[in-house]
Amino acid sequence: MDEMKMEEQYPDDEVTELEFVGVDDTKLDDQNEPPEDSEDQDGDRVAQLEEELAHIKELYLRKLAEFDNFRKRVEREKTEMRKTAGEDIMQDLLPVLDNFERALEHSSETAPEAFKQGVEMISRQLHDVLGRRGLERFDPTGEVFQPEYHEAIQRVEDSEYPAGTVAWVLSPGYRYGGRLLRAAMVGVSVAPEQGGEVKAETSPDEEGGEQ
Repeated sequence: MDEMKMEEQYPDDEVTELEFVGVDDTKLDDQNEPPEDSEDQDGDRVAQLEEELAHIKELYLRKLAEFDNFRKRVEREKTEMRKTAGEDIMQDLLPVLDNFERALEHSSETAPEAFKQGVEMISRQLHDVLGRRGLERFDPTGEVFQPEYHEAIQRVEDSEYPAGTVAWVLSPGYRYGGRLLRAAMVGVSVAPEQGGEVKAETSPDEEGGEQ
């Protein structure tokens, strides 16, 4: 049955002949192998990349050294600025120191009232020098108590000020360059106890005056 089909598909008078063409294997091998020019180009590219990498590394090390020198220079300048600022304020304070020494030298020969006036003048001179340097004095008497600027050292039952208000100041506060340098030491008014007698505690300055 199969033979009959084959004969029908391929009659005897129509025989197809297949011709095999020979293939040169050497040509295939040549095609698979990369050309010598390509290898040379890859080598040149690697060399170029290595050269660029070495150049970048050199730039990095140079910039690193420059930054280190810059940092050291800034530190030296900051140190010099501190020294210069210290020298300037010392020069401004020397006249104040001279006046203090003169006042003490002639204290026995000076009347008490005149001596007091001299000391007050020196105090104003000192505050003026420090004020020009950025020191700011503040007295918060009568202001609302603020723990970030005021240090409460005593509670005061005083009807003159509402509760939570600074009733008196033992030591004023100071700011330098807009920043808090020292908080003011204060007495804070509190509400009197209900049913109890209202008592106003005296400040340390007033206690010293009574003695």
